[in-house]
Amino acid sequence: MRLPLLLGSLLLSSGCIVAETRPSRPPPRPPPSRPVAMSYDEAVRRGFDQCRARGYRCELKEAHLTGNNVWKVKMRVDGRGEKGHLHLDYDAFSRQLISVNDKVKDRRGRDWDDDDDWDGPGRGKKKGHAHRDD
Repeated sequence: MRLPLLLGSLLLSSGCIVAETRPSRPPPRPPPSRPVAMSYDEAVRRGFDQCRARGYRCELKEAHLTGNNVWKVKMRVDGRGEKGHLHLDYDAFSRQLISVNDKVKDRRGRDWDDDDDWDGPGRGKKKGHAHRDD
């Protein structure tokens, strides 16, 4: 009598273990991280890098973040024969240079690109010239 009880209990106990055959789902991926905006220090560093790339010696005048997520960096250019200012706009998230306002002149007051369209003296109309100069 013991043998059938032992055999029955072994059969019943092995039937209680149930293994799941479905594959388990992987945990959900975390949401993509939001891009981090450029910091004040990074905006200023990029401004100095841009200034050096143009061959200027610059001094920081101002840097601020606008409500449109644009860093406005203003540099004063002074030294080695040039004087003026350089205004740079950077997108705070993509870090792209949006616009550059380069108002730098040499010490004599001429823009660096003024010599490109200078044709020399005596070109153009002036009062008192004869009609053959037209």
